[in-house]
Formats: sequence, structure tokens, C-alpha cells
Amino acid sequence: MKPHVALDFDGVICDSVDECHITALNAYHRLAGEKQWVDGLESLNPAAVDRFRSLRYLARNAAEFWLLIHLTYHQDGPVDEDQFACLSREHAATLAAFEPGFFEAREQLRSADLGKWLDLHRIYPQFLDGWKTIQASHPVYLVTTKDLASIQHFIRHWKLSIPEDHLWTKERGTDKAQAVLTFAETAGVNPADFFFVDDHPHHVRLVAATGARCFWASWGFLGAYGPASAVGSKLAAIDRMSDLVPHLGDH
Repeated sequence: MKPHVALDFDGVICDSVDECHITALNAYHRLAGEKQWVDGLESLNPAAVDRFRSLRYLARNAAEFWLLIHLTYHQDGPVDEDQFACLSREHAATLAAFEPGFFEAREQLRSADLGKWLDLHRIYPQFLDGWKTIQASHPVYLVTTKDLASIQHFIRHWKLSIPEDHLWTKERGTDKAQAVLTFAETAGVNPADFFFVDDHPHHVRLVAATGARCFWASWGFLGAYGPASAVGSKLAAIDRMSDLVPHLGDH
């Protein structure tokens, strides 16, 4: 039986760091009762852009973008994964209140100018290196905390040709281990038949507990903007999608 491949979206396929910054900042202002609205990168302070990028790898879901904005604009100094998780728990109520507004702000930004919104995202060349080979030979799934409407836009825009029933988006929950278990059950295979790729160490470790074979995408948010040497070196890593191909053949 051919192995199945499950991929994260943001940080593996798509560099969405700047769109997430803009959307999160707008939602943050709205939650605070402020009327400020940003619709492009040119409106942001370059130092804040760099700060947000350096912290982006820490966020595991949309709710935690509130904390990223708070740390970007209101707190200096480094923050590691453990500190971030502690702060996330401390501000849990605020994060929960922020999350719906984040997706509302994204929809408003996207509806105002779809082309401009799409241009805030970049497809990784490291993803494209090997993508067609993998897609031609293996069932592929997306396991993401991004909203379904956004994912559908990118599947069309970048012609990814991933079936609708192979999409696990935020509407189905944020537990990526459960996503892989559900897809394995539906496909009638064992979790060990799944190869999972994510750029966030937390998700890599979480899904590895299912028995799936898991790889850290070194080109994602941690590798490109964060302290990759401090965290990423502890994980089984690939530097481009084509690096996954030999592992699939060995299965």
C-alpha cells in the first residue's frame, strides 16, 4: 500500500507571515475597541514586521495571534516555546475572545481585494521541489488550523488539486493528531502509513505520538525567521519536499 502524506499549510506550503500579522493586528485593535485598520505591509513599522516574523513560529492556532501581536508591540526581549505556552494559558480568556474576530478581519481583508490578499502570501519553492512527484504517487491531505475558505482559495489559486474530503481545517478542530487518526480510519490504513510534515515542533511531536512518521519542515517559520538551531535540530528534518521522497519509498 502506498504511504499517505499529510501536510501542514502555513509554514510548509505557504508563507503567510505578513497576512497573519496584518489580520491579527486589525483583530487586536477591534477587540480593544480601536478603529485602526491596516490593509498592507507598507503600513507597518519595519521593526514590528521583523519582530512578528521572529515570533511567528510560536503560534499554534489563530487565537494565539493575539499573543503574538501583544509581544510584538508591547513587550521586548526573547520568548521561547515554554514561555509562550505559559503566557497562552495565562491569557486564555482573551485569546478565546480574539479568535472569532481574527477570522472576521481576514474575511473583511479578503473581500475588499482578493488579489491583494492573495499577494500577501508566497508559495515556498522548497515545497514545490518534489511536490508534483509526491502528488502523482501518493494520496495527499492537508492538516491545518487555517480556515476552510482561505484554503479553498489557495487550492484554486495554486492549482494544488487536493480533494475536499482530504482537507482538515480549523472548522474540524485544531488537534492535528486527531486529524491524522481520522484520516487513517477513513482510508482504512494504520496511522503508521501516514507521513506528516509540519513546521511547528509542537505539532510534529503531537502527531508523532499517533505512530505516524513525522518530519519538521526546516524552511518554515521556525527555520526562516526563528531560532531554528535551538529547536529544529531536535526533530527529524527535511529541507525540501523532495527530501521526503526516499522515505516514502522505504516504507
